[in-house]
Amino acid sequence: MSAVKWIARTILLALPLSALSADSLPAKFAKRDRNKDGKLSREEVPASFAKFKFAQADRNKDGFLDQSEIERVAKKLSAKENPNPSNPINPIAPKANNIRIFNDIVYRKDPKDTEGWNQLDLYLPKIKGFSTLLWIHGGGLHSGDKSKITEVAKRFVAEGYGVASVNYRLYPDAKYPTQIQDVARAFAWVHKNIASKGGDPNLLFVAGGSAGGHLTALLASNHSFLREQGIEPTDIRGAIAISGLMDVSQVGAERRKGIWGEDPKIYRKASPLHHASRSAPPLLLMHAEHDTSERKNQNQKMYESLIKAKHKRVEIHELKNRTHNNIRPNLASHNDPGANLIIAFLEKHGAHKASLPKKQK
Repeated sequence: MSAVKWIARTILLALPLSALSADSLPAKFAKRDRNKDGKLSREEVPASFAKFKFAQADRNKDGFLDQSEIERVAKKLSAKENPNPSNPINPIAPKANNIRIFNDIVYRKDPKDTEGWNQLDLYLPKIKGFSTLLWIHGGGLHSGDKSKITEVAKRFVAEGYGVASVNYRLYPDAKYPTQIQDVARAFAWVHKNIASKGGDPNLLFVAGGSAGGHLTALLASNHSFLREQGIEPTDIRGAIAISGLMDVSQVGAERRKGIWGEDPKIYRKASPLHHASRSAPPLLLMHAEHDTSERKNQNQKMYESLIKAKHKRVEIHELKNRTHNNIRPNLASHNDPGANLIIAFLEKHGAHKASLPKKQK
């Protein structure tokens, strides 16, 4: 469930139950207000909201969310909403006999992993020498999984590219630097094994949105994580960071402390902004018109820092009429501006398109 939908329903909880019909309030949400006092404690809200959003929403710091506090958050979130649908319009997909899918490939051996966090999926065209995108999912480093990219991956296969969609360990089970180390291991696995599937290991790109955009930018800018895996930063042909977090010191206090701890030196190491250099691979930065001003500012600062470092292969674009949450699903749509920018970036930096039959779209 999206944050907006959750907040909208939570607002109903803040009203006296007598003012609500049984049909208008789903039972599972009514049960959250366990003591029926018309407000929500930290223990009553969903776990992910309690971890990262409760303290900000609790404006008067009384330990509860009253009606006015919940309405304020709902208004703030609804302002970012956009009439554009989250589902792709006229999605592009390859014909069934022109795509190969390999699910749940283990890229990191871990007998204790019961969640599939050490797995990736491959979506590949049936040709030789294709370029591959390693796609890193979003979810705030505490949620999400590799299946979220299925429709978008198929779109890129239809264009002649391969996609490796990777899982990684999540908070609270995993804290920094686990997530970025997992992503580096996945990249190393693809680099070593993609040739056996027909891909070109010299044509590997990295992409991701939101938390995936953060990890993409960090993998491309802080070279230590790839080098731990015996991989050089030049093995990344290009990186596409979509609405990524570039400075973790600006994250809300609870989330920042939970994932990255309290050491400012760690914040710098974990922030792509502090690793901007001319030696980074080509970078495509994108964000939504309706992203938060802070998220847009961070991406602009990343761009400016790279330019200042004399990096000559970086570009930044704002996707009009898009929100933080609907950039990714719309990438599968026919003639989507974001997808067009990605494809142009891939071609500009040497990606090979497969020679697939015409009229895939």
